[in-house]
Amino acid sequence: MPRWRDPGDKGPFTTLRQLYSDVQDAAEGLKAKRDALKQSGKYTDAGIADKLKEVARAETIPGIRTAAAEQVRKSRLEIESRRAAMKPFDHDPKDIVSEMRRQEVRAWLRTMKPDERTNAVRRASDPFIVEAAISVPAELSGLLPSTRDDLAQKLIEQRYGGELEALNELDQAVQTVERAVDGARDDVREALGMREHDFTAEFRDVEDEIDRLAALRASKPQPKIDFDSVMSTVKALNVNEQEELVNAIKLEQRRADDRAFRDEIARLSGEAA
Repeated sequence: MPRWRDPGDKGPFTTLRQLYSDVQDAAEGLKAKRDALKQSGKYTDAGIADKLKEVARAETIPGIRTAAAEQVRKSRLEIESRRAAMKPFDHDPKDIVSEMRRQEVRAWLRTMKPDERTNAVRRASDPFIVEAAISVPAELSGLLPSTRDDLAQKLIEQRYGGELEALNELDQAVQTVERAVDGARDDVREALGMREHDFTAEFRDVEDEIDRLAALRASKPQPKIDFDSVMSTVKALNVNEQEELVNAIKLEQRRADDRAFRDEIARLSGEAA
């Protein structure tokens, strides 16, 4: 992923790179555990399988699944929302003069044969002609729906240029992490020596619960915070104290997430009281 860089040391690509690494490490960790159990000579094959299933249920699968359930989901929603916000042109319904001009263009296009009409719009030197043709349903312009969609996409590409290219690269990065999640899941299944059907049946409850918790956190409204008050307090700290505060917040977030997942997993495993 050589082109996928953030301007600084933070950003979506940096997060996805770390996520990719974490997913790989989770699967490799289970393999290392399997090898260590074999080398110890203390367990039968069945005993090793049972131990590995415990580790997979409590640690490995949550580590892998959380990547897809939370950060990948967040990145995917961001990509979709940003693409949806891209419009081929700005339309002001109050601009009556421009709308009358568009109607004249569409009337002119409808006097042509289908092929002539398509060529006229595709080869138009004035983008206003294209805007007039695609600003209404295909039936009103006389263009094929596929032609209308293609023209709209080309205007979006011309208008957003580098932003769209960066968004496509982010999409590729997300897809790479998604494939890594699927691949790591297969690595775990193979390390356990299980078939796909048996693996899914064994760990479906854990995966479903992780997905449910991730969706719940994503939909939970964020509490209102008095940022002015918080910032006043933070600014009163010296540099070292501010750094300690940031590290403490990060650590507490990891602990909270870990506790939530472990509590749910323990409950599903029948270990919770």
